[in-house]
Amino acid sequence: MFQRRGIGTRLLDRAEEKASEMACQVGIAVGLHPGYNAAQRLYALRGYVPDGRGVTYKNRYLSEGDNVRLDDNLTLHLIKVLR
Repeated sequence: MFQRRGIGTRLLDRAEEKASEMACQVGIAVGLHPGYNAAQRLYALRGYVPDGRGVTYKNRYLSEGDNVRLDDNLTLHLIKVLR
């Protein structure tokens, strides 16, 4: 309903602008189930990359062999260099 209107881009522009006043990089987490496909694409197009630490479930980094549900609690953490 609100996708493809530039709202997410404008929100990220402002958030990154404010973050750049305090830090040289910014981080964000994105869900991994298909409901987050548009957000995943947006972040990639804006230069966000995985932080290299893996995925989390309920804010806990997972280890090889862990079993979790594919739901809103399964996230990948991304970072972007701002300056």
